[in-house]
Amino acid sequence: MNRVLAFSGSNSSNSINQALVKYSATLVDAEIVEVIDLREFDTPIFGVDLEQEIGSPESIQKLYAKFVEADGFLISLPEHNSMMPTFFKNLLDWLSRVDRKFFQGKPIVLLSTSPGPNGGKWALQHFAGLLPRFGGVLKAQLSLGKFGEIFDRELEKVVDESALKLLKTTVEALSKENEAVSPEIG
Repeated sequence: MNRVLAFSGSNSSNSINQALVKYSATLVDAEIVEVIDLREFDTPIFGVDLEQEIGSPESIQKLYAKFVEADGFLISLPEHNSMMPTFFKNLLDWLSRVDRKFFQGKPIVLLSTSPGPNGGKWALQHFAGLLPRFGGVLKAQLSLGKFGEIFDRELEKVVDESALKLLKTTVEALSKENEAVSPEIG
């Protein structure tokens, strides 16, 4: 794999999912791994009237260009009330107006974490189910709970050995060609 685009679906300046995806990007076997902060592509809430008025926002055009350049994606998704954050859903709405299949048949590894034991698994499962609609090919997914126990914020890395082993196995799926989609590992 040549180029992987990594990001979280969070708009929090202290996002644990952004911390997880940033660390996980160091485990990816690719020539280039670009970690981006989606807050740099923030847009107004999607609406047909607004779209007719302004067209596709410049920030969405820039984000879509990064999607086109990527050969694969590493995404960590936070959970808000068992769903993906409105911030992330809004970006999906805008991207789907540029190209319904904006993931363009490319491989994706999904991650999620939370302070609690479930690790954001409900939002992760929901988004995983939507990927085919947007042209994404799910290679693997992993929910890691109890973020504060498994991740050292000072060292910026996973310190729990069993969580690290699961994470490495999950991330490796991104670079494995022609393998079937793996079930949720954690």
